[in-house]
Amino acid sequence: MHHYSKPGPNSGWLSGVYAGHTPAEDEAFAKWRGAAIQTATDFIGGGAWGPIEHPLVLSLAWRKDYAVRLVVSVPMWPATGGSLEGAAAGEYNDHYAELAKTLVGDGRADSIIRLGWEFNTPYFRWQVKSAADAARYAEAWRQAVNSFRSVTGQRFTFVWNPNLSDGGIDPALAYPGDAYVDDIGLDVYDRSLTPGQDDAQRWDSIVNQRVGLRWQAQFASSHHKAIALPEWGLVHDPASPTAGGDDPGFIRQMHAWFADHNTAFEDYFNASADGEQFAINGGDFPQAVAVYRHLFGS
Repeated sequence: MHHYSKPGPNSGWLSGVYAGHTPAEDEAFAKWRGAAIQTATDFIGGGAWGPIEHPLVLSLAWRKDYAVRLVVSVPMWPATGGSLEGAAAGEYNDHYAELAKTLVGDGRADSIIRLGWEFNTPYFRWQVKSAADAARYAEAWRQAVNSFRSVTGQRFTFVWNPNLSDGGIDPALAYPGDAYVDDIGLDVYDRSLTPGQDDAQRWDSIVNQRVGLRWQAQFASSHHKAIALPEWGLVHDPASPTAGGDDPGFIRQMHAWFADHNTAFEDYFNASADGEQFAINGGDFPQAVAVYRHLFGS
Protein backbone atom coordinates (compact mmCIF):
# COMPACT_ATOMS: atom_id res chain seq x y z
CA MET A 1 0.00 0.00 0.00
CA HIS A 2 1.33 3.42 -0.98
CA HIS A 3 1.35 6.35 1.41
CA TYR A 4 1.89 9.79 -0.09
CA SER A 5 3.04 12.82 1.81
CA LYS A 6 0.85 15.86 1.51
CA PRO A 7 1.35 18.73 1.63
CA GLY A 8 4.58 19.16 -0.27
CA PRO A 9 7.47 21.21 1.11
CA ASN A 10 6.17 24.53 2.40
CA SER A 11 3.06 23.99 0.33
CA GLY A 12 -0.30 22.39 -0.19
CA TRP A 13 0.60 20.55 -3.37
CA LEU A 14 2.55 17.45 -4.36
CA SER A 15 6.12 18.39 -5.28
CA GLY A 16 8.35 16.24 -7.46
CA VAL A 17 10.81 15.96 -10.30
CA TYR A 18 11.83 14.38 -13.54
CA ALA A 19 15.45 13.46 -12.90
CA GLY A 20 15.70 10.37 -15.09
CA HIS A 21 14.06 7.01 -15.51
CA THR A 22 14.96 5.48 -12.14
CA PRO A 23 14.00 6.11 -8.52
CA ALA A 24 17.70 6.33 -7.65
CA GLU A 25 18.01 9.52 -9.70
CA ASP A 26 14.90 10.99 -8.12
CA GLU A 27 16.03 10.01 -4.64
CA ALA A 28 19.39 11.69 -5.27
CA PHE A 29 17.55 14.87 -6.27
CA ALA A 30 15.37 14.67 -3.15
CA LYS A 31 18.45 14.30 -0.97
CA TRP A 32 20.12 17.23 -2.74
CA ARG A 33 17.16 19.58 -2.27
CA GLY A 34 16.56 18.44 1.30
CA ALA A 35 12.97 17.24 0.95
CA ALA A 36 11.30 14.07 -0.25
CA ILE A 37 9.42 14.05 -3.54
CA GLN A 38 5.79 13.01 -3.81
CA THR A 39 5.48 12.79 -7.60
CA ALA A 40 7.80 11.78 -10.44
CA THR A 41 7.28 12.45 -14.13
CA ASP A 42 8.49 9.75 -16.51
CA PHE A 43 8.16 9.03 -20.22
CA ILE A 44 7.19 5.87 -22.06
CA GLY A 45 9.26 5.27 -25.18
CA GLY A 46 7.09 5.42 -28.28
CA GLY A 47 9.00 3.37 -30.83
CA ALA A 48 6.34 0.68 -31.17
CA TRP A 49 3.14 -0.49 -29.52
CA GLY A 50 4.89 -3.29 -27.63
CA PRO A 51 7.05 -0.98 -25.47
CA ILE A 52 4.05 1.30 -24.93
CA GLU A 53 1.86 -1.56 -23.71
CA HIS A 54 4.63 -3.12 -21.63
CA PRO A 55 7.18 -0.43 -20.71
CA LEU A 56 9.74 -2.83 -19.25
CA VAL A 57 12.19 -0.17 -18.10
CA LEU A 58 9.44 1.66 -16.24
CA SER A 59 8.11 -1.57 -14.74
CA LEU A 60 11.52 -2.69 -13.52
CA ALA A 61 12.59 0.72 -12.19
CA TRP A 62 9.51 1.89 -10.33
CA ARG A 63 9.21 -0.85 -7.74
CA LYS A 64 5.90 -1.26 -5.97
CA ASP A 65 7.18 -0.16 -2.58
CA TYR A 66 8.57 3.18 -3.81
CA ALA A 67 5.92 5.55 -2.46
CA VAL A 68 5.99 8.19 -5.15
CA ARG A 69 3.06 8.83 -7.44
CA LEU A 70 4.04 8.40 -11.08
CA VAL A 71 3.13 10.90 -13.79
CA VAL A 72 3.28 8.68 -16.88
CA SER A 73 3.73 10.48 -20.20
CA VAL A 74 1.89 8.24 -22.70
CA PRO A 75 2.33 8.61 -26.49
CA MET A 76 -0.97 8.63 -28.36
CA TRP A 77 0.54 6.22 -30.89
CA PRO A 78 4.03 4.95 -31.71
CA ALA A 79 6.57 6.11 -34.24
CA THR A 80 5.67 3.08 -36.36
CA GLY A 81 2.43 4.81 -37.34
CA GLY A 82 -0.90 6.21 -36.28
CA SER A 83 -3.10 9.28 -36.56
CA LEU A 84 -5.58 11.45 -34.73
CA GLU A 85 -8.26 9.96 -36.97
CA GLY A 86 -7.32 6.45 -35.88
CA ALA A 87 -7.19 7.38 -32.21
CA ALA A 88 -10.54 9.17 -32.42
CA ALA A 89 -12.07 6.10 -34.08
CA GLY A 90 -10.96 3.95 -31.17
CA GLU A 91 -8.44 1.95 -33.20
CA TYR A 92 -5.85 2.03 -30.39
CA ASN A 93 -8.14 1.35 -27.44
CA ASP A 94 -6.85 -2.18 -26.91
CA HIS A 95 -3.30 -0.82 -26.65
CA TYR A 96 -4.30 1.74 -24.03
CA ALA A 97 -6.13 -0.92 -22.03
CA GLU A 98 -3.08 -3.19 -22.18
CA LEU A 99 -0.88 -0.41 -20.79
CA ALA A 100 -3.46 0.14 -18.05
CA LYS A 101 -3.29 -3.56 -17.15
CA THR A 102 0.50 -3.34 -16.99
CA LEU A 103 0.40 -0.34 -14.66
CA VAL A 104 -2.19 -1.97 -12.40
CA GLY A 105 -0.13 -5.16 -12.32
CA ASP A 106 2.97 -3.16 -11.41
CA GLY A 107 1.20 -1.64 -8.41
CA ARG A 108 0.82 1.70 -10.18
CA ALA A 109 -2.96 1.77 -10.45
CA ASP A 110 -2.98 5.34 -9.11
CA SER A 111 -0.67 6.76 -11.79
CA ILE A 112 -1.37 10.18 -13.24
CA ILE A 113 -1.78 9.60 -16.98
CA ARG A 114 -0.33 12.36 -19.14
CA LEU A 115 -1.65 11.40 -22.56
CA GLY A 116 -0.51 13.13 -25.74
CA TRP A 117 1.24 15.99 -23.97
CA GLU A 118 2.14 19.36 -25.57
CA PHE A 119 -0.34 18.80 -28.39
CA ASN A 120 -0.33 22.52 -29.24
CA THR A 121 3.33 22.40 -30.36
CA PRO A 122 5.01 20.97 -33.47
CA TYR A 123 7.20 18.67 -31.40
CA PHE A 124 5.00 15.55 -31.39
CA ARG A 125 3.17 13.48 -33.97
CA TRP A 126 -0.19 14.16 -32.28
CA GLN A 127 0.11 17.90 -32.97
CA VAL A 128 -3.22 19.72 -33.20
CA LYS A 129 -3.08 22.18 -36.11
CA SER A 130 -6.73 22.97 -36.80
CA ALA A 131 -10.21 22.96 -35.33
CA ALA A 132 -10.81 19.61 -37.03
CA ASP A 133 -7.65 18.22 -35.44
CA ALA A 134 -8.80 19.58 -32.09
CA ALA A 135 -12.11 17.74 -32.34
CA ARG A 136 -10.29 14.53 -33.22
CA TYR A 137 -7.85 14.99 -30.35
CA ALA A 138 -10.67 15.50 -27.87
CA GLU A 139 -12.44 12.36 -29.07
CA ALA A 140 -9.15 10.41 -29.07
CA TRP A 141 -8.64 11.47 -25.46
CA ARG A 142 -12.12 10.27 -24.50
CA GLN A 143 -11.52 6.94 -26.21
CA ALA A 144 -8.23 6.49 -24.37
CA VAL A 145 -9.59 7.48 -20.95
CA ASN A 146 -12.52 5.08 -21.33
CA SER A 147 -10.00 2.36 -22.21
CA PHE A 148 -7.85 3.05 -19.15
CA ARG A 149 -10.93 3.14 -16.93
CA SER A 150 -12.18 -0.20 -18.28
CA VAL A 151 -9.42 -2.10 -16.47
CA THR A 152 -10.25 -3.67 -13.13
CA GLY A 153 -8.45 -2.14 -10.16
CA GLN A 154 -7.46 1.13 -11.84
CA ARG A 155 -7.52 4.42 -9.95
CA PHE A 156 -5.89 6.59 -12.61
CA THR A 157 -6.24 10.33 -12.88
CA PHE A 158 -5.66 12.25 -16.10
CA VAL A 159 -3.77 15.49 -16.69
CA TRP A 160 -4.58 17.36 -19.92
CA ASN A 161 -1.34 19.11 -20.81
CA PRO A 162 -0.78 21.81 -23.44
CA ASN A 163 2.49 23.72 -23.57
CA LEU A 164 3.26 27.36 -22.81
CA SER A 165 2.69 29.16 -26.11
CA ASP A 166 1.96 32.54 -27.61
CA GLY A 167 0.59 31.18 -30.87
CA GLY A 168 -0.83 28.12 -32.54
CA ILE A 169 -4.18 26.48 -31.90
CA ASP A 170 -6.37 27.51 -28.98
CA PRO A 171 -5.94 24.50 -26.67
CA ALA A 172 -9.49 24.91 -25.38
CA LEU A 173 -10.75 23.59 -28.73
CA ALA A 174 -9.10 20.24 -27.90
CA TYR A 175 -10.54 19.93 -24.40
CA PRO A 176 -12.26 16.54 -24.03
CA GLY A 177 -14.65 17.55 -21.25
CA ASP A 178 -14.60 17.70 -17.48
CA ALA A 179 -15.59 14.04 -17.04
CA TYR A 180 -12.37 12.98 -18.75
CA VAL A 181 -9.85 15.34 -17.11
CA ASP A 182 -8.72 15.66 -13.50
CA ASP A 183 -6.02 18.38 -13.70
CA ILE A 184 -5.16 21.12 -16.19
CA GLY A 185 -1.46 20.89 -17.00
CA LEU A 186 1.03 23.28 -18.56
CA ASP A 187 4.75 22.89 -19.27
CA VAL A 188 6.63 26.06 -18.37
CA TYR A 189 10.28 26.91 -19.00
CA ASP A 190 12.06 30.18 -18.27
CA ARG A 191 12.33 31.63 -21.76
CA SER A 192 11.64 35.07 -23.13
CA LEU A 193 9.14 35.60 -25.90
CA THR A 194 11.61 37.94 -27.59
CA PRO A 195 15.35 38.55 -27.14
CA GLY A 196 16.37 41.32 -24.79
CA GLN A 197 13.68 40.93 -22.15
CA ASP A 198 14.86 41.35 -18.56
CA ASP A 199 13.83 38.96 -15.79
CA ALA A 200 10.67 40.90 -14.91
CA GLN A 201 9.56 41.20 -18.53
CA ARG A 202 10.25 37.52 -19.10
CA TRP A 203 8.11 36.54 -16.10
CA ASP A 204 5.34 38.84 -17.32
CA SER A 205 5.37 37.06 -20.68
CA ILE A 206 5.27 33.63 -19.00
CA VAL A 207 2.18 34.67 -17.09
CA ASN A 208 0.39 36.70 -19.71
CA GLN A 209 1.19 35.20 -23.10
CA ARG A 210 -1.72 33.65 -24.97
CA VAL A 211 -1.33 30.20 -23.38
CA GLY A 212 0.51 31.22 -20.24
CA LEU A 213 0.13 30.70 -16.53
CA ARG A 214 -2.81 33.08 -16.32
CA TRP A 215 -4.61 31.25 -19.12
CA GLN A 216 -4.03 27.94 -17.34
CA ALA A 217 -5.29 29.25 -14.00
CA GLN A 218 -8.41 30.80 -15.53
CA PHE A 219 -9.20 27.77 -17.66
CA ALA A 220 -8.74 25.42 -14.70
CA SER A 221 -10.88 27.58 -12.44
CA SER A 222 -13.67 27.78 -15.01
CA HIS A 223 -13.75 23.98 -15.15
CA HIS A 224 -13.35 23.51 -11.37
CA LYS A 225 -10.01 21.77 -11.82
CA ALA A 226 -6.59 22.11 -10.20
CA ILE A 227 -3.53 23.20 -12.15
CA ALA A 228 -0.48 20.97 -12.62
CA LEU A 229 3.04 21.51 -13.94
CA PRO A 230 4.37 18.13 -15.15
CA GLU A 231 7.46 19.92 -16.50
CA TRP A 232 8.94 23.23 -15.44
CA GLY A 233 12.42 24.62 -15.14
CA LEU A 234 15.22 27.06 -15.74
CA VAL A 235 16.98 27.17 -19.12
CA HIS A 236 20.73 27.41 -19.74
CA ASP A 237 21.68 27.78 -23.39
CA PRO A 238 24.47 30.21 -24.33
CA ALA A 239 23.40 29.96 -27.96
CA SER A 240 19.86 31.13 -27.24
CA PRO A 241 19.06 34.84 -26.75
CA THR A 242 15.80 33.94 -25.02
CA ALA A 243 17.03 31.49 -22.36
CA GLY A 244 16.58 32.88 -18.85
CA GLY A 245 19.79 31.42 -17.42
CA ASP A 246 20.50 31.68 -13.70
CA ASP A 247 17.24 33.32 -12.65
CA PRO A 248 16.40 33.00 -8.93
CA GLY A 249 13.40 35.28 -9.48
CA PHE A 250 11.78 32.64 -11.69
CA ILE A 251 12.04 30.10 -8.88
CA ARG A 252 10.53 32.53 -6.37
CA GLN A 253 7.72 33.48 -8.73
CA MET A 254 6.89 29.88 -9.58
CA HIS A 255 6.76 28.89 -5.92
CA ALA A 256 4.49 31.84 -5.15
CA TRP A 257 2.28 30.93 -8.13
CA PHE A 258 1.89 27.36 -6.88
CA ALA A 259 1.04 28.64 -3.40
CA ASP A 260 -1.48 31.18 -4.68
CA HIS A 261 -3.39 28.75 -6.91
CA ASN A 262 -5.12 25.41 -6.59
CA THR A 263 -2.07 23.34 -7.52
CA ALA A 264 -2.27 19.55 -7.71
CA PHE A 265 1.41 18.83 -8.39
CA GLU A 266 4.59 20.20 -9.96
CA ASP A 267 7.65 18.30 -11.22
CA TYR A 268 10.89 20.17 -11.89
CA PHE A 269 12.56 18.98 -15.12
CA ASN A 270 16.05 18.24 -13.84
CA ALA A 271 17.76 17.12 -17.03
CA SER A 272 19.23 18.27 -20.32
CA ALA A 273 17.53 17.97 -23.70
CA ASP A 274 18.16 19.14 -27.25
CA GLY A 275 21.42 20.87 -26.30
CA GLU A 276 19.87 22.85 -23.46
CA GLN A 277 20.46 22.41 -19.73
CA PHE A 278 17.60 22.52 -17.25
CA ALA A 279 19.13 20.63 -14.31
CA ILE A 280 19.15 23.04 -11.39
CA ASN A 281 21.83 21.06 -9.56
CA GLY A 282 24.10 20.81 -12.61
CA GLY A 283 26.23 23.87 -11.86
CA ASP A 284 24.67 26.36 -14.28
CA PHE A 285 22.31 28.06 -11.82
CA PRO A 286 24.22 28.91 -8.61
CA GLN A 287 21.94 31.78 -7.55
CA ALA A 288 18.75 29.89 -8.31
CA VAL A 289 20.00 26.84 -6.39
CA ALA A 290 19.93 28.64 -3.07
CA VAL A 291 16.40 29.89 -3.65
CA TYR A 292 15.09 26.52 -4.82
CA ARG A 293 16.57 24.61 -1.87
CA HIS A 294 15.20 27.21 0.55
CA LEU A 295 11.67 27.16 -0.89
CA PHE A 296 11.33 23.56 -2.03
CA GLY A 297 13.61 21.88 0.51
CA SER A 298 12.86 21.07 4.11
